[in-house]
Amino acid sequence: TLGGRMGGGVFSPALVMGSLTGLAFGIIATTLAPGYSGSVNVYAFAGMAAVGAAVLGAPISTALIVFEMTGDWQTGIAVMTSVSLSSALASTLVKRSFFLTQLEQRGIHLSEGPQAWLPHQLRITPVIRVLGAEDAPAEDLVRSLAETHPTVAPTTTLAEALPLFDRCGAVCLAVMACDGPDDPPRLIGSVHHIDVLRALNQALERTAAEEHG
Repeated sequence: TLGGRMGGGVFSPALVMGSLTGLAFGIIATTLAPGYSGSVNVYAFAGMAAVGAAVLGAPISTALIVFEMTGDWQTGIAVMTSVSLSSALASTLVKRSFFLTQLEQRGIHLSEGPQAWLPHQLRITPVIRVLGAEDAPAEDLVRSLAETHPTVAPTTTLAEALPLFDRCGAVCLAVMACDGPDDPPRLIGSVHHIDVLRALNQALERTAAEEHG
C-alpha cells in the first residue's frame, strides 16, 4: 500500500505485517529454544503491536487494543515491551509516525507542535502597515530602513521574518513588492516586530481553542 503509492488504509496492513513478522520470529525462537521461548502467539501479538505503534504513532492505543483482544496479562507484558522498544526506535528514525513523516517531507512540521509549523504557514501580508496609513511610520524613515536593513516581501512568512528582526535588531522592516517579473521592487510599507509576534500569538490561541474546544 505504501511502497506502491496506492490508495488504501494503513492501520490493518500495519497489524498484518507486524503479526506475520512476529509469528515468523516466534516460530524460529520456539524451534531453537522451546523451553524458554514461550508460545508462538505471544510473538505474533507483540509484533503486531510493535509495528502498529511505530507506524500509527499511537503506542498506548495499540497496546490497549492488543490487550483487549487477548485479555492475557503475560501477553500484555510482552506487548508493552515490544511497543516501548519500537516507539523508541521509530522516534529516532522518523517523526513519531508514518503520517507525520509524510507531512514533514511536504514541509509541514506538525510533529513539533503548532509553534513550529504555524510560522511557516502564515504570511506577513495582514500585518503590513501601508505607507500613508495612520499607524505607519514616516516614508523617509521606511526608505532609510530599506537602504540599511534587510527588506521583506508581502509573501514572506513569519518564520522567515522573525529571524530577520533578531539578526538586525530593528523594530520594523521595509516591505518591497514587485508588480511584475520584470518590474523593479517598490516600497509599499513596513512590518513591525510587535505586529508579527501578535499575529503569531493570535494564531496559536486559535489553534489551541480548536484543539481543546
